[in-house]
Amino acid sequence: MSEPNFPLVIVETDAAGADALLGRLSMAGAECVEERDATTLYKGGARGVTLVASFSDEAVAREALASLGDGVEARIEFVVGDAWRDGWKEHWKPTRITERVVVVPSWTEYEPQPGDLLMRFDPGRAFGTGQHASTTLAAQKVERETLSGRHTLLLDLGCGSGILAFVAVLHGLPRAIACDIDRESVESAAENAAMLGFAERIDLRVGGFEVVPETSTLVVANIEAVVLVPGAAEVAARVAPGGVLILSGILATQRAMLTDAYVAQGLTPGDVSGEGDWISMEFHRP
Repeated sequence: MSEPNFPLVIVETDAAGADALLGRLSMAGAECVEERDATTLYKGGARGVTLVASFSDEAVAREALASLGDGVEARIEFVVGDAWRDGWKEHWKPTRITERVVVVPSWTEYEPQPGDLLMRFDPGRAFGTGQHASTTLAAQKVERETLSGRHTLLLDLGCGSGILAFVAVLHGLPRAIACDIDRESVESAAENAAMLGFAERIDLRVGGFEVVPETSTLVVANIEAVVLVPGAAEVAARVAPGGVLILSGILATQRAMLTDAYVAQGLTPGDVSGEGDWISMEFHRP
């Protein structure tokens, strides 16, 4: 019996073009898209960013490649067998994502320092190991807001592995609601919530913004700008009066675009933090 053969579409680009290309690959049928740059475990190529889009079907992968056009530096590659899907595990090490929180892979050992809060889990193939700047920037803001004692509920829109909801609950937040359009991500997040003892405090849902009709004084969305901008009205509607919205997954060059989109929804800009090409933004509801 032959081993499975998985097609990958590899795209080389710069930071400015990565967001749009990621969106195009997703719309073309990619099951997931890994973004590699200077801040990630596997580094980007010579142009700065490498996108690795996985497909279950070769015909769909070739159609996606063709749809990118001649002006995009892209190629198709194949991997044989399933082992590649978990290959990142051998490289993922304990990572300090905030001043207090250290993310520890479930299969490794770590000796905590005084004051450390350990988050031991396995993200599966969901986005959110704490290795990427967009996750750490958002996690630091979630930690600060949770420790302020002003909030009782976090809404995590586009939760990936669930890591941001875990940060909030780890710091004592009573409850979190998290959603993602990717069922595998939500299933992985549920397994880790159970492992961490958070299953009763985190409500995980499969779907887009519509599956979280609730509002809260603390909302986070670590998603690409291609989703955050057209979804501004839906995201902003989840922020209760007096609340704060944390956005991440944003390039520094997209700051003005995000500001315009969310100010138009009645929110006031707040703190902006950055690492490399990436920023995390805050908005406040009066």
